[in-house]
Amino acid sequence: MQIRIGENLRKLRIKNELTQEKLAEVFGVSPQAISRWENNTTYPDVTMLPSIANFYNTSIDELLGMDDIRNVEKINSTFSIVHEYESNGRIDEAIHTLREAIKVYPNNCGFLSELALALTIKNNTDTKSELVNEAISLSERVLLSSTNEKVRCTTKANLCFLYLKINENDKAIKLAKTLPHVWECREILLPEMFNEDDYIIELKKGINTVVSVICEKIENSKKHKHSSIDKMIALGPNTNSNNNLKGRIELLTQFLM
Repeated sequence: MQIRIGENLRKLRIKNELTQEKLAEVFGVSPQAISRWENNTTYPDVTMLPSIANFYNTSIDELLGMDDIRNVEKINSTFSIVHEYESNGRIDEAIHTLREAIKVYPNNCGFLSELALALTIKNNTDTKSELVNEAISLSERVLLSSTNEKVRCTTKANLCFLYLKINENDKAIKLAKTLPHVWECREILLPEMFNEDDYIIELKKGINTVVSVICEKIENSKKHKHSSIDKMIALGPNTNSNNNLKGRIELLTQFLM
């Protein structure tokens, strides 16, 4: 939980056209104390919060940024609920939850992208063209407004397959080429952030994830169909440690022979 009192105090002081020196006189502290508050080096004594809130005609919750904190907690909770629904195949409930969340947060690109993913998964069972069209519209909207690279990459990956569903192959290929190279992905780079034993642990995790994804694609190639990438994008690959790693390595070796 991030307390934003310093940032909020600075905004309120500037809004009221006060200097740090003037505010220091009001609260009986030094200008340096006001500066430390605003830089989040220290916080005002808890007994001063009611006085500060009254001075600015606001609430202690607003001073602390509690509304923002509650919003973040609510958003994260909603994502957890949606992912639980999706992992259990309850796609209709996931879609309903996301639609309700978007009514409250209409510009939240994370919710918009997640709804596009859920609609894509739903389309695989219902094969309704309106679901694909809505998912494409949502995805394109996210790419126009989101600056979050994680959200953008997830959205792009799903959108590639949505374009294929409507036979826009050129669009799909062009978009796929904008995604990161394999040597820029998390599974490859994350181990480099660690040393010794931790490096080995992270490297094994990365290899396990990559091998799981590749083997699922190989299995689907036998059925002459695209991999269920939409569900994988939403939930991640199946990297359960109980899976037969040796068997997956053999499958990969045979495929490449």
